[in-house]
Amino acid sequence: MNRRNALAALAASASSSAPAAAQSSAAWPNPFARALRDSFIEHWKDTREYTLAMLDAMPGDGFTSKPDPAQRTFGEQMVHLAIANIAYFRALAVLPVPASLPTDRNTIAKELNQADKAAVRRYVAESFDWVAAVLDKMTEKDLLRKDINFGRNPHSGTDVLFRAYMHTAHHRGQTVVYLRVKGIVPPAWKFEPTA
Repeated sequence: MNRRNALAALAASASSSAPAAAQSSAAWPNPFARALRDSFIEHWKDTREYTLAMLDAMPGDGFTSKPDPAQRTFGEQMVHLAIANIAYFRALAVLPVPASLPTDRNTIAKELNQADKAAVRRYVAESFDWVAAVLDKMTEKDLLRKDINFGRNPHSGTDVLFRAYMHTAHHRGQTVVYLRVKGIVPPAWKFEPTA
């Protein structure tokens, strides 16, 4: 059983065993789906805070640094993380992406100085805030849909959430090396349970 089928089975099981009162919400009749989305919102707040702490730990002159010539600069790494999150959540078509969050590489090259700590911080913070607004507005139908195109395989709404979270962790984790190479101790990892 693949992840999508397992999530769908869990969601169906949760909705069939939930009390009738819990299923009366028109927007979120499935309590498992609502709990998953609500938990993700809280974890998204934590990942925003932790990502910005990593970004803030790097001095302004470190945004052009890279541990290896083949890698992105620190600033480019943070912008890449933000661009991907915008792309993932834009696919849900819940809210339009603000003009202040371009994702086109040519536009970013012209409008966003990836060597400027303040500019990169603004872009990254605003991308997290826009995703939070999407999460707040999304419906159960958005979360459970299975027709989102990324490459060859269709994705579900839950896939989008997990993909964004994992991609953020992947690239944020790489920035630990950038900080260590400069002799900076990275901020402590943060994860707050929602139970």
